[in-house]
Amino acid sequence: MKDLDWINHPAMKNIDVRKLAVLVDLANEAEGKPADKVFPILIKANTKMKALGLNFTTDETNLIVEILTKDMSPADKQKLELIKKMISKKK
Repeated sequence: MKDLDWINHPAMKNIDVRKLAVLVDLANEAEGKPADKVFPILIKANTKMKALGLNFTTDETNLIVEILTKDMSPADKQKLELIKKMISKKK
């Protein structure tokens, strides 16, 4: 069974149900994958969010990173941080 304890996080209290659905799909698909395999999943989730006309808040984004990195090695966490920095520079 997937670990969905993060749904009870305070940042999820008032989240739009459409965002929550994207997050659950993202968490399930990314679980146990290294950073280089998570990146395409993040892109797919971002595309879905844009199609729904939604954006994640800063708190939601931070929680997503926390969820995705909880089982990653330190090296994979570092790769993901680099990916985040590259993405933020493109905005």
